[in-house]
Amino acid sequence: MGYYEPRWSVEEQTMIDLMELKGCHISPDINREYTNIFFYDGSTTARKFTADTEHEAIRRCFTYWSNNAKN
Repeated sequence: MGYYEPRWSVEEQTMIDLMELKGCHISPDINREYTNIFFYDGSTTARKFTADTEHEAIRRCFTYWSNNAKN
Protein backbone atom coordinates (compact mmCIF):
# COMPACT_ATOMS: atom_id res chain seq x y z
CA MET A 1 0.00 0.00 0.00
CA GLY A 2 1.43 3.42 -0.46
CA TYR A 3 2.06 6.74 1.12
CA TYR A 4 -0.88 9.00 1.81
CA GLU A 5 -1.24 12.58 3.01
CA PRO A 6 -1.86 12.88 6.77
CA ARG A 7 -5.10 14.23 8.19
CA TRP A 8 -4.28 15.13 11.79
CA SER A 9 -6.88 15.18 14.52
CA VAL A 10 -7.18 18.29 16.68
CA GLU A 11 -5.18 16.60 19.46
CA GLU A 12 -2.42 15.49 17.05
CA GLN A 13 -2.22 18.93 15.43
CA THR A 14 -1.96 20.56 18.87
CA MET A 15 0.99 18.35 19.82
CA ILE A 16 2.72 19.15 16.51
CA ASP A 17 2.02 22.88 16.83
CA LEU A 18 3.48 23.01 20.36
CA MET A 19 6.68 21.34 19.22
CA GLU A 20 6.98 23.58 16.16
CA LEU A 21 6.42 26.72 18.25
CA LYS A 22 9.53 25.77 20.22
CA GLY A 23 11.61 25.47 17.03
CA CYS A 24 11.29 21.76 16.30
CA HIS A 25 10.28 20.31 12.95
CA ILE A 26 8.18 17.19 12.30
CA SER A 27 8.37 15.20 9.08
CA PRO A 28 5.87 12.33 8.68
CA ASP A 29 6.36 9.17 6.65
CA ILE A 30 2.93 7.58 6.70
CA ASN A 31 2.10 4.30 5.04
CA ARG A 32 -0.91 2.09 5.54
CA GLU A 33 1.19 -0.43 7.49
CA TYR A 34 3.16 1.94 9.76
CA THR A 35 3.96 5.55 10.57
CA ASN A 36 7.39 7.12 11.00
CA ILE A 37 7.66 10.57 12.53
CA PHE A 38 11.05 12.20 12.06
CA PHE A 39 11.74 14.79 14.75
CA TYR A 40 14.29 17.56 14.16
CA ASP A 41 15.21 19.74 17.14
CA GLY A 42 18.22 21.55 15.76
CA SER A 43 20.71 18.77 16.44
CA THR A 44 22.64 17.17 13.60
CA THR A 45 20.50 14.02 13.46
CA ALA A 46 16.79 13.38 13.41
CA ARG A 47 15.04 11.06 15.82
CA LYS A 48 12.63 8.54 14.35
CA PHE A 49 9.47 7.41 16.12
CA THR A 50 7.69 4.43 14.58
CA ALA A 51 4.27 3.01 15.43
CA ASP A 52 1.33 1.24 13.86
CA THR A 53 -0.84 4.36 13.99
CA GLU A 54 -0.24 8.04 13.35
CA HIS A 55 -1.52 8.99 16.79
CA GLU A 56 0.83 6.62 18.60
CA ALA A 57 3.87 7.82 16.63
CA ILE A 58 3.05 11.48 17.32
CA ARG A 59 2.38 10.71 20.99
CA ARG A 60 5.77 9.00 21.30
CA CYS A 61 7.48 11.97 19.67
CA PHE A 62 5.60 14.45 21.86
CA THR A 63 6.45 12.49 25.02
CA TYR A 64 10.13 12.46 24.06
CA TRP A 65 10.02 16.19 23.34
CA SER A 66 8.21 17.10 26.57
CA ASN A 67 10.64 15.04 28.67
CA ASN A 68 13.75 16.41 26.93
CA ALA A 69 12.80 19.96 25.97
CA LYS A 70 15.45 22.55 26.70
CA ASN A 71 13.10 25.40 27.62
